[in-house]
Amino acid sequence: MKWSFSASNTFIAADKARNKCTRHTVKLIIFDFDGTLVDSRSLIWESHRIVFSDFRLPPPSPVESLALVGKTLDLILTQLAGPAAPIRDMVKAYDLLLPQLRADPAFAEKPFDGISDLLHDLSSSPNAVLGMATGHTSLTVAPALAALQWHGLFRTIQAADMAPSKPHPAMLLQALEATGIEPENAIFVGDTTYDMEMAHSARVQSIGVDWGYHGAGLLSAAGAHRVATTVEELKGYLRLALIEGTDF
Repeated sequence: MKWSFSASNTFIAADKARNKCTRHTVKLIIFDFDGTLVDSRSLIWESHRIVFSDFRLPPPSPVESLALVGKTLDLILTQLAGPAAPIRDMVKAYDLLLPQLRADPAFAEKPFDGISDLLHDLSSSPNAVLGMATGHTSLTVAPALAALQWHGLFRTIQAADMAPSKPHPAMLLQALEATGIEPENAIFVGDTTYDMEMAHSARVQSIGVDWGYHGAGLLSAAGAHRVATTVEELKGYLRLALIEGTDF
């Protein structure tokens, strides 16, 4: 079945008569979470402020906090607080704190404009399978997805407790194995250099988004095949891959 991108930016079925002669390869589209799908800055800053204060440590600056987003929390805390800090206890404190902060609209993750529609459109496309690779643990990402009503959209979710931290390629390799899709038919969408380096190591095409925590220049230097500056531009790149079968 041939699929087209409508004026309302949804993937819709079209030209059924060509279905017998035209088939598109199924693509696995794997998304990062923080900074790619949702704006989590307020949550990150407030959780750092509270936990570091509780452990009588100076809170990191906003710039320091966001620069490390994408890595697993234990590595982030080791770099921000130092290896002598009680990292395990701090991680446990974050796990307890996050549900409380997410219950407050001031700190809960907010989807970037247009992202929710994009995910729902992609999930209805017969030649797209969605996945996620996140620095969150399974324990912390599942409630966030449930609150956003996104959990059922992703065929595979790879989290920090299931693989080494980004930029190690294990999350992407596991997503490929879980879905039975080859690397050449996968795309990873992320907002940090760790995401782009992970995709390169897994031999997966990558799209960087510059509305997250690392800029376009850094993403390109880290190996991004394309960098989208708007959600509309991201949709266009995915349209090329899904509808026209075009590589980047």
